[in-house]
Amino acid sequence: MPNQWTSFQLASGDLELVILPGIGGRIWDVVFQGKSLLFQNPDLLGTQFDIDALSELPTRSPQFGFPLWGGEKTWIAPDTSWQDGGPFATLDSGPYQVVSQDVDHVVLESAICPHSHLSAARRITVASPTRWNIEHTVTNHGTKPRMTGIWSVMMINTPAKIGVAMDNPTAHTVFGHAGSLISATTNCVIANCAEQQEFKVGLANPYGETLIKNDETGTWMMCSTPKLASGDVFAHGQPVEIFNSGDYPYCEAEWHSPARDLGPDQSMQYRQDFEIGSADAPTSHRTQKELVTCMS
Repeated sequence: MPNQWTSFQLASGDLELVILPGIGGRIWDVVFQGKSLLFQNPDLLGTQFDIDALSELPTRSPQFGFPLWGGEKTWIAPDTSWQDGGPFATLDSGPYQVVSQDVDHVVLESAICPHSHLSAARRITVASPTRWNIEHTVTNHGTKPRMTGIWSVMMINTPAKIGVAMDNPTAHTVFGHAGSLISATTNCVIANCAEQQEFKVGLANPYGETLIKNDETGTWMMCSTPKLASGDVFAHGQPVEIFNSGDYPYCEAEWHSPARDLGPDQSMQYRQDFEIGSADAPTSHRTQKELVTCMS
């Protein structure tokens, strides 16, 4: 059996993406100027596992029926379609094949999930020392249409802040109690993930821009996604969700593509463009100046 934990890097200047094909085709870490920004679960590091026995893996979060590996990965929405309360194991924990690789990109493809009949492909490209992107493709290999949304989930080291600008700032509670960790100004909603307190909220994202700031290093990441279009429907009601763990030192930025009935032999795509920088964040994005002010 190939080593499930074998990783490699895509790098440019101060930016390094650590890729882990053997466990869900993840971006295992984003390292900028030598500093790690993504969470990796210390309870699972290096553990060899059987994909049919994931429930036997150790966890501090038994309320979630799946392993919390870390990094960034492709999930399928809605979560009500999952099997046994967890993301489809073939896509989240199974090995992805490297089908194309160069100094600046890699294309990873999953096997076909026997339960959902879906496969996922992830093209990860480093465009410059401060920019990279992810192109997700999900294909239905089944014989029936199924409601499908592409769901990118990034597990971020805390303490961190995640902000979204919007005209009518509102956070929709999914579960838990955020209390003072969620704040709304005249044009922003900010999640201050400074404490291990479990909550999840959903947010509108009209401008397609999400700003993430690591409070220890001052490093920021901007994620740009397609702007909302008339008629867009999201599997969880909102295009962005923020989760804060009460058990581990991480929070999640979660991005949803519009959901639709994906017919047999049809594919759907979703692209995210990331920009990363140090403490002095530029204001080239439409909402970034507002978000930097809200998050400072």
